[in-house]
Amino acid sequence: MFFGKALFAAASVASVVNALGINCQGSGLCTGNKGALGNLLGQVKALDQSKTFSDGEQIACVESSVSIGNPSLCLFYQKTGRTFTVAQTVWYVQALIDHGCQACGSIPVDDGNNVDNGELTANMVAKFRRRDTGMVKVVRKAEGQTENVSKLSKRLGINCRGSSTCGVGGVANLPAGHIDDLKDVIAGQGDGVWGNGQQIGCVAHVTGRLCAFYQNVGDRTFTTQQTLMYLDWLTDHGCTVCGSVPTDDGNNVDNGELTVNYVA
Repeated sequence: MFFGKALFAAASVASVVNALGINCQGSGLCTGNKGALGNLLGQVKALDQSKTFSDGEQIACVESSVSIGNPSLCLFYQKTGRTFTVAQTVWYVQALIDHGCQACGSIPVDDGNNVDNGELTANMVAKFRRRDTGMVKVVRKAEGQTENVSKLSKRLGINCRGSSTCGVGGVANLPAGHIDDLKDVIAGQGDGVWGNGQQIGCVAHVTGRLCAFYQNVGDRTFTTQQTLMYLDWLTDHGCTVCGSVPTDDGNNVDNGELTVNYVA
C-alpha cells in the first residue's frame, strides 16, 4: 500500500508521535471528556476503510458529556488540500491517542511542525448536525408522510430483538456498540439517501459491527433525516443495542423496516 510505504519510510511511529506538531489542544469544552477520542477511533474503524474525506468534512462524531451547547467531539481535516482514506485516518487518530490525547488534539499530516501543510483535528463542535425529530417531521410533512412519535412508539412492530451477540458487548473488554453511537456516525456522514439492504452506518461491536439497514422496502429510499428519526423511535421504545421499526403503520414488516443488528 503506497501510503504505508511512504509514511513508514519517512518516519517511524515513534518519531511521528514525538513531532512537535502533535498536540492535545482544543476547545475549552474538551475538558471532562476523557476517553472520547478512543470512542471516536472505534467509530472510524467501523467505517469503509477505503472511503475518502477532504478538508472540513466531518468524518465521525461522538456526543460530549458537556451539556452546555450540546457539543460533540468531531474529527476532520484542515488545510490539507487533499483527500485521505479512513485507513489513513485511523493511523493518525491512533497516533494522537499514543501521544496521550484523550479527547481533543491535532496532528500534522506531513513531517515536521508545519500545520500549513495540513492536519487532522479532533475538536468540539457545537450544535452537532444531528436532525432532531421535529426537523424530520417538517421534511416528512412536505412529502405528505407526517406521523407523530407517540403513535409510532405504541405500535407493536417496534421491537428490540436481534442477534444473540447484541447483548454481549463489553464482555472481556470487547467493543460494545449502541444505537446512540450509530446515530452519531450516521449524522456525521451528512445528507444521504438509502435503499434496501444498504449499510447506512456501523460501529464496532464484539468481534464484528453493529449496523443499521433497511429491509423489505422494495425500491423505496429513505433520507438520513428519516433514518435518524427511526433510530430515535427505537431508543424511545427502550432499545439500546439492536432492534427493528416498521417504516409504515401497523405490524406488517413486509412493507419495510429499519433494522439495527450485529453483522459479523
